[in-house]
Amino acid sequence: MKEEQKNTSKIFPDIEPDYNEWPIVKISRARKKIIDEVVESTLQAIIKKHPTESDLQEVLAKAVYLEKARISGRVWSTDPKDDTEFWNSIKSKLVKADQQNNKNIDDEAALLREIIYRYAEEISGHFDIRTYRFAQRLVPFVFNRLLNSTRSKEFIRLFGNEKGLLKRINLVGETEQVRTLAKKGTIIMVPTHVSNIDSITVGWAISASGLPPFLYGAGLNLFSVKLLAFFMKRLGAYKLDRRKKNSIYLEALKQYSTNVISKDGHSLFFPGGTRSRSGELESNLKLGLLGTALEAQRLNVLQANGGDYKKIFVAPVTLNYSFVLEAPELIDEHLRNVGKERYFIQADKYSSSYKILKLLAKFFTASADFTIAFGKCMDIFGNEVNEDGESMDNTGRKIDITDYFKSDGVLSNDTQRDSEYARMLSEKILDAFRKNNVAMAGHIVAFAAFHYLQNKHQNSDLYSVLRMPEEFRRIPQADLLHSVTLLQQEILKLEKKGKIRLGPISHGPPLQVMNYGIKTLGIYHTVRPLLIDKKSGEIKCTDMKLLLFYHNHLVGYGLENHVG
Repeated sequence: MKEEQKNTSKIFPDIEPDYNEWPIVKISRARKKIIDEVVESTLQAIIKKHPTESDLQEVLAKAVYLEKARISGRVWSTDPKDDTEFWNSIKSKLVKADQQNNKNIDDEAALLREIIYRYAEEISGHFDIRTYRFAQRLVPFVFNRLLNSTRSKEFIRLFGNEKGLLKRINLVGETEQVRTLAKKGTIIMVPTHVSNIDSITVGWAISASGLPPFLYGAGLNLFSVKLLAFFMKRLGAYKLDRRKKNSIYLEALKQYSTNVISKDGHSLFFPGGTRSRSGELESNLKLGLLGTALEAQRLNVLQANGGDYKKIFVAPVTLNYSFVLEAPELIDEHLRNVGKERYFIQADKYSSSYKILKLLAKFFTASADFTIAFGKCMDIFGNEVNEDGESMDNTGRKIDITDYFKSDGVLSNDTQRDSEYARMLSEKILDAFRKNNVAMAGHIVAFAAFHYLQNKHQNSDLYSVLRMPEEFRRIPQADLLHSVTLLQQEILKLEKKGKIRLGPISHGPPLQVMNYGIKTLGIYHTVRPLLIDKKSGEIKCTDMKLLLFYHNHLVGYGLENHVG
């Protein structure tokens, strides 16, 4: 049965109508207590790893060195004004403690506590219900503006009535399972990441699914954009500063994430860590924050002391756009990084409120459609779970996940073993990304067109193909239609095997898939990747790099051999 697809701002009723019962509200109200707990748990974790006075002095000295190096570089507007003063003070106290060498760690522990408290205050987020309600009204309004501005004759013909137009934001997949399990445990949502608007898109999907708002980490640099900062500071975002590499900061961040997850805080991670530059699905995930979910599950088990414990479920999500706003910059950066492009200095195009507004305005007034696909939930070890939240092995047999935390029948903490568990989970998430990736009409057309042109120049390498003159970038419509037909047939076979999803329009007749794909592919961009030449009727590619970017959405399925 095809998934329900509506564009209403609230497709599902709230699973918890009383916002006072939302985990994020309770966590925000307990902010001070949580900070104190994070300070204490971080302190104990560091002392456990570095128990001697000299060990702690080394940890502190390295933190001072790295922080002073950070401060001497580019200063962000979000950096504390007293950064230099604070770290000079820490350095002086550390020198004094080193000179005393009194064989106990009291002085070093006091310094650690001072640093950790500063970090915990910075990391911890807030939540404001009024701002959330405002955002709930604003985002659907903007999405509806998008829908109402995009009437397409081709689309109407395809579905036969204008109601089909209201299906352009597609929320598909295992939404009901996520809703059910969110009542039984804690959800860790892990989406793919390709655009700066992904947080907005996922936030809308969470709200439309009737789920309470999620906690999520946001780069500290984003808080320098006033518009974003206004919402993020009030909607549960906690701060991540990727410049801070010292072990004290990283431990504090880990302890904060673990703490709020163990307090039932539904959380959103982008496990890829950054946007995909190539347009491909993620192939490697960051294990750090995933590891905090594992640690939170262990805490839940330990605190239950053999009784019922709160379970943590991982919900993979794919975000699929017919165009990505930043695609030209992303693919340029990707090609530069792999060393095959001329050096390209990339300015941050989205570094101010004005630029963010301009970007959103272009997005929401272009003709767009996108699909958000929820994959099947899994437990923290990557096992599938049933509707009751029970973990199942590969044979469908129920399993007790507390066994994963045991050694010789006793609950234990094994860092090396946990790293392997995090790796296992990441592989399951990557597999879920591939199965829930949605082949939209634009992706199919881009894949077919790029490989058609590449096949015509088989003796040229990728970079020669990208630079080929315009007169060689033309495709007869009949040839492209033939390729689209073959490609669509193969993707249909893969879909039946559960290896990928086809977008709703992509199930239509090949001619309409091709025409709709050409029309919507990269429609935001100044120069669209593909156009129909009105004189010759041929399809011409106006930007090979953009065509490569959208083509990459379908890389990894062995489709190359199914293009004419």
